[in-house]
Amino acid sequence: MAAPSFAKQLLQHWGIAVSDIPTSVKEESDFLATFGTYKVLIEEKTKIDDPTRLLQRAATLSKGEVHGASTPLVRDNRLSGLVGKAASQLLSSADKDHDFRLIWFTGTGVDAEAKFHQFIATIYGTTNILEMNASHYRRCYFFRNSDFHRYAQVIDGAVVAHVSGSSISAKLCLNPLSPQFSALKSSSVVVPFGTAVEDPVAQEQAKDVLVVDSDIDRNDESALLAFLQSKYGTLPLMKFDLGYLSASVLVGENER
Repeated sequence: MAAPSFAKQLLQHWGIAVSDIPTSVKEESDFLATFGTYKVLIEEKTKIDDPTRLLQRAATLSKGEVHGASTPLVRDNRLSGLVGKAASQLLSSADKDHDFRLIWFTGTGVDAEAKFHQFIATIYGTTNILEMNASHYRRCYFFRNSDFHRYAQVIDGAVVAHVSGSSISAKLCLNPLSPQFSALKSSSVVVPFGTAVEDPVAQEQAKDVLVVDSDIDRNDESALLAFLQSKYGTLPLMKFDLGYLSASVLVGENER
């Protein structure tokens, strides 16, 4: 049985026309969505729980113990592989009449929200930056290698979603490195997402985030921090990453 399309369900709920792209000898995108006068190629990817981890979780819970999990919110190679696959499928469908190309990623299962945040870290190459003597940190985009950089000519943005029960939350992440960035940002495609739009350019202009817009080697952390300190005129900086922590316990029927 084919997995349900969360993208289709939400888009059609919004009244957006969706048409499947017929299968062919090449691996193509999933469908075209029409937002007013704009046509968008969409390739959908869904991430489910790792079966091995689910078995381990079930075994722990069955013993009456607390199951804890930690997901580092950094670039993930497996998710990057999904992006690469989606990029090749979007490119193979580029002969179809369209204005923009998007990936739609949905995290499901026990770690759905963690997958959501991890995917965003993967496409943007984010970390967090703390300035000496500051009381708060700021997110930094493109500090690490990122798939939005790698596929800037192919991927204009990504819808990143996660499922909780019968609810789905979704955010449109704009790729500021895409040649189509300004056109997508000003199009009707953003309208259904309301305030759930991630735009590093606007956030940087508001001084809410930092952006590494340089070809510095992403493995040279000292050079990256020096670049940011010079660009923004800050005191010495340090980077740190967050993790998504969760804990579960099995509750008996008579204890609810």
